[in-house]
Amino acid sequence: MVVVRMCLLRVLPVAILVLVAIKVSGSVSGSGGAETPRRVAERFLAAARPDTPPTADQPAPGAAPLFADVAAQVGIHFVHDNAARGEFRLPEEMGPGAAFVDIDGDGDLDIFVAGGGGLAGEGPRQTCRLYRNDGDVFTDITDASGAGIAGPAYGVACADYDDDGDIDIMVTRLGADALLRNDGPPEAPTFVDVAREAGVDALGFGAGAVFFDYDRDGRLDLYVTRYVNWSASRETVCYTILGVRDYCNPRSYNAPSTDRLYRNLGNGRFEDVSDRAGISARRGNGLAAAAIDFDDDGWMDIYVANDQTPAFLWHNRGDGTFEEVAALVGCAYDQRGVAIAGMGVATADLDDDGDVDLLVTNIHHQTHLVLFNDGGVFEDRSLAMGLGRWSIPATTFGVAVFDQDNDGALDAFFANGDVNVDNALRVGPNPYAQPDHFARLIDGTLVDRTAGSGVAFEDVGRGVACGDYDNDGDLDLLVTNNGGPLRLLRNGNDSGHSWLVVQTRTGSGGRAAIGAAVTVTADGRAYTRWISPHQSYLSSGDPRAHFGLGTASRVQRIEIRWPDGSRTVRTDLPVNQRVVLDARNARGAPDGGD
Repeated sequence: MVVVRMCLLRVLPVAILVLVAIKVSGSVSGSGGAETPRRVAERFLAAARPDTPPTADQPAPGAAPLFADVAAQVGIHFVHDNAARGEFRLPEEMGPGAAFVDIDGDGDLDIFVAGGGGLAGEGPRQTCRLYRNDGDVFTDITDASGAGIAGPAYGVACADYDDDGDIDIMVTRLGADALLRNDGPPEAPTFVDVAREAGVDALGFGAGAVFFDYDRDGRLDLYVTRYVNWSASRETVCYTILGVRDYCNPRSYNAPSTDRLYRNLGNGRFEDVSDRAGISARRGNGLAAAAIDFDDDGWMDIYVANDQTPAFLWHNRGDGTFEEVAALVGCAYDQRGVAIAGMGVATADLDDDGDVDLLVTNIHHQTHLVLFNDGGVFEDRSLAMGLGRWSIPATTFGVAVFDQDNDGALDAFFANGDVNVDNALRVGPNPYAQPDHFARLIDGTLVDRTAGSGVAFEDVGRGVACGDYDNDGDLDLLVTNNGGPLRLLRNGNDSGHSWLVVQTRTGSGGRAAIGAAVTVTADGRAYTRWISPHQSYLSSGDPRAHFGLGTASRVQRIEIRWPDGSRTVRTDLPVNQRVVLDARNARGAPDGGD
């Protein structure tokens, strides 16, 4: 039996407003004829669709855009296949993720992108792609490297999980997840899918993945979020309030999943400790996750953005178990008590107080969620940050918080793309396409600076990875699009501001010290960044810490707090260089710079 449901815009509060408007309007006639529910709904949606992007600043006359898409120019021609064939199945909307990753250890960032294609065993299946950074161009080495596993794939997380000196790739999929072990050599990386022998090939609708060391044994463990417990038999037929066929709300499936936690045993295998650690005790529609020590107790915690189910904050007890405390510490809901459609997550010190805050992306007709952290307790500051002025019409998945122009103030990029045809920011022929957003943090407010930024494409944005792929001292963006092209947004920063990049190493193989906190002091101001590359939406970014230093001419101090609690300090360094600090060498060593 086919069940027909109303999508109701995927957002209950909006649906209620529309129904109230319909109830109040009754059957009053006016100059335009009878006031029907359809006419009321159309008027409501029109009012929500701005004529111009809200509060978007106009660019200076003749100013060059901040970003330029150079993907085609450098040899990247990937177009995602979302398997949308008119059946409106939930997994079609969700992918893909991507990664900036140095797979050959040459010091520059290569690119991996998750493939798509047919669902539920149908074909054709699109393979994942791997592009090697050869300086001015990227070379597709998918076939030669063995990285071209079949989709539909979603999340990507990159790290040297076996501590052998090269980077491996975790890929979540609809079905069995994949773990691509990098068997080298550096000049010709070769990947083998070892998920089954490693014990991480669980079936399900895999979404976000995060490598982190939760038990401080020096080995990278793995957390994988699970989205809806989906199967083709669960699909129903849904319509918008205007009677248009569309995708269903994830709550329509009534099938939240449990996430998985895998402990690294150090012999190439992982143990599923989800039950023992307490992770299996909660269900949700999990998408993005971030692992950070939120309460500064020396143990890494996990925040999970769930789609219309309460967010999780798994507090690490330090004994191998976790306690879910999101409601207790104020990050399960927004300030109205609504479980938002959490999709992407970024962690950063947004209020310059030295601890890590949260920026969580959301669906249209609600603002993104900004949660300030005060000693492990969170406060919703979304409206105070100005997000109500411009983010409400957007449906946003990927997000990156970074310093675009190296002036020392954080900026943010938002990858937008709707999930319903009632799209208030629609651009171009695709009913789900929306222009992306770029914002600057000015006097405690995120101000929309999209106009003139160069990011207003006619795309259905999903994943964002942030990294300096051309090693010129500013951060670039890798943006995936559902059913659309992979974009490489080169940062055209010409500010002349100073910068510093800190690369951390630890373990026998010199892997990135995921979980380390890096604080740089210049001109009397302290900046803190966390080594946490697995953020945004289904994506993995540059594991190096990047600092914009404004007009500073020297770095007064670098302090790293390593995941095991030890510290390294260096003082009096020049700016505009890349510094390598190794936990095995308290002094560290610079690798030179520009």
